[in-house]
Amino acid sequence: NEYKSYLSSKKKDLTRCEIMMTAEDESREHASTITLNDENDGRLTVNISDAVSELETVKFTIQTKTALPSFRQRHMSVLRCHEEFIWLHDMLSENPEYAGYIIPPAPPKPDFEAARDKLTRVTAAESTMSEDEYKKLRKELESDYLALFKKTVAMHELYLSRIAAHSKLREDNNFVVFLEYAKDLKVRSKNKKEIIGGFFKSMTKSVDEALLGNQKDTDEYFIERRVFLEDYHNKIRETTKKSELSSASANALSLDYMQVAGCMALLSRIDPTLQRFLTQSAVTFEALQKLQKRVSTDEDLKLTDLLKYYQRETQAAKSLLYRRVRAMADKEIAQTKLEQANKRFKDIPTAEAYLEDCRIRFDGISDMAKTELETFKTRRVETYRKHLVDVAELQIRHSQSCITELTKAVELLKTL
Repeated sequence: NEYKSYLSSKKKDLTRCEIMMTAEDESREHASTITLNDENDGRLTVNISDAVSELETVKFTIQTKTALPSFRQRHMSVLRCHEEFIWLHDMLSENPEYAGYIIPPAPPKPDFEAARDKLTRVTAAESTMSEDEYKKLRKELESDYLALFKKTVAMHELYLSRIAAHSKLREDNNFVVFLEYAKDLKVRSKNKKEIIGGFFKSMTKSVDEALLGNQKDTDEYFIERRVFLEDYHNKIRETTKKSELSSASANALSLDYMQVAGCMALLSRIDPTLQRFLTQSAVTFEALQKLQKRVSTDEDLKLTDLLKYYQRETQAAKSLLYRRVRAMADKEIAQTKLEQANKRFKDIPTAEAYLEDCRIRFDGISDMAKTELETFKTRRVETYRKHLVDVAELQIRHSQSCITELTKAVELLKTL
């Protein structure tokens, strides 16, 4: 057992935890991932076929099939870690040619430390539990670990799918290298100096964004989009928090069911007169616990993760509007410099050339931004519609399973 191997041997440097889905997991895989309604023409398909969790990072096996001329191969398979995903996101974000695009948000960093700590504590407390209690609790924690692992894989695959569906970003040379170069990209984590530099860069951007808040914009379309995105981002942030609380409550209920089942099992051993009744009740609560755990997991993966993703995606759309406003301000600054040059009769050609460059950049960003924001709107509506329908169908399916389980329990209890 890979989990037990990790927990029992502190000398090992890493834990290998390959994704291994049971037949039941495979049948529910569609209900456990986020799918976006991107219009991919099929010329580039990317998926993560396997992943290995190590102590410090996660290694993903990425399979690619393509007919695009920018790729030298038609079929590719490479190993990539999370840091290389962040490198790719940084390269796309910093490329001025993509200033008019919504850059897909980077996948969140994998964090398995809490799950590993729980497994470690359970193993340490093995001597204080009965064998059945220990097996059930460890199986529950391993299930949580696997669900978190599958979620991590899904988020990283979603990121690549977003880029692969974009007609321009998928042609990016760094993206081609990411998918095609078979060796390690030698991307390291940021050191303290780079982290501090990134912090100050983020602070500078926030201050600049605040200063540009009063920038006069004459385009009604972008004024409307800006107001909408600000309000939408605030609303979705609050909705995400409520959805997280809902998932946590569903998970807490499943833990309560487990404790009730355990207590009834103990009671059955000390009360022979009710042994069969309590034993059957414990079995029923164990079955309800599994169903309730599925409710919590599906709600988390299908709804909460969707809200979290669009919280990041909305921030990416806001960043696009910031770059446009920044280009507008640069154009106005260039206009002022040209007026000053005309007054001094000095450096007029240079000022004119600079103004023309700023005008071309601003017009280009504005044209691309309109297309991107409309695509974002269409994709968002279709994705929400699909996922909310899926969530409702899952709730109905889980409710039907609970009714079936309870009906069966009632029939059995009547015979005792």
